[in-house]
Amino acid sequence: MAKQQLYIVHGMGSDAVGLVGRITAPIAAAGGNIVDLRQDVLHGLFTIYLVVDLSDRQLEPASLQTILAEISEDTGLSVTVNQYTPVARVSDKKSLLMILIGRDQPGIIATSSKMLGQYNANIEFAQTIGREGIFLMELITDVSHTSIPVDNLKRAVRDNMQELDIAAIFQEEQVFNKRKRVILFQISSTFFDEATINEIISQTGIDKKELQATFAGNRALSLATAAADRLAGLPIDVIETVLSAVIPTEGSLELIQTLKVMGYKIALASTGLSFFTEHLRHRLDLDYAFGIGLEVDDDQRTVMGNLLPDERGADDMNTVLTRLTASEKVTIEDITIIADKEEHTTPGIRVKLNLDVLLDCFNQRIVSRENMIGLLGSFGQLRFD
Repeated sequence: MAKQQLYIVHGMGSDAVGLVGRITAPIAAAGGNIVDLRQDVLHGLFTIYLVVDLSDRQLEPASLQTILAEISEDTGLSVTVNQYTPVARVSDKKSLLMILIGRDQPGIIATSSKMLGQYNANIEFAQTIGREGIFLMELITDVSHTSIPVDNLKRAVRDNMQELDIAAIFQEEQVFNKRKRVILFQISSTFFDEATINEIISQTGIDKKELQATFAGNRALSLATAAADRLAGLPIDVIETVLSAVIPTEGSLELIQTLKVMGYKIALASTGLSFFTEHLRHRLDLDYAFGIGLEVDDDQRTVMGNLLPDERGADDMNTVLTRLTASEKVTIEDITIIADKEEHTTPGIRVKLNLDVLLDCFNQRIVSRENMIGLLGSFGQLRFD
């Protein structure tokens, strides 16, 4: 067998349908053997790396250059190629999977990578997603030659990441067979910012002081009861129309999709009513969504105005965690909770509201003033500065 003659091909540019095929097909048709490929799309930026073996000489390096120039002209991508000699793999290598997750902020990647370099832990693979205030990074590091024991390394990383409010999770065995893990978004407050709520108040004539009095306090069940009471008799069809105006942000869609591709199960626990959390579960393709249950008359297809006692959402996190561990057959340690912690915006899962749809329902008297107050309290605990 001829010795491999390997070339690294890198392509980068605006994403479009069919790019992988338009790159790989001409290379393969000319006799180039693609032995490795890695492709990704970041914020609409398409990137691809290929390792092409030319050892059988069906395709000469000069011809490969010509093909790549044609691919670049055809696709608009910037395409480069370089020859390289691979480094032999170490048979006794010891790998460590590291997962960093928490609130996004500057300096996480720099801090973690600098520390690993300081202790001679070599990063061999890394992928990161940062959207809607959430940061998650997975690294596979070679810890065969670290300057301190691996347990000490993990402790140092945990301590440094804790200062940034980032959780550090490690897996030493079967690092290429990642354990099942669940990311649980615990959202206690409303999904809408105060500006949106104020605009609704302004357009509907709701008295803000009355709204504050209706949803005063911090007991989720009592606030949900106040919301449910004002929704009594509202047809389910109207609820569905209102929900059609609640749209997840593009960042949330991309975040959840990426996390699921990376193998995570995604759950939401909210103090919002269950019709809202179910809407988010379907729109975002969440694995689980826990809200406060609302009784519905299925025959009349109307809201009854009462809560279901066994569905308490984020008000009963013990039940949420018990259900997740039982359903996914994981331990509590395998569940990472990301809470809103009274922040001004919800982390990770964020939505926009089409006010035209909501206000049209109000203007046509499909939704009464009392119903509107109930709807405002349906998306989680209202917050007022």
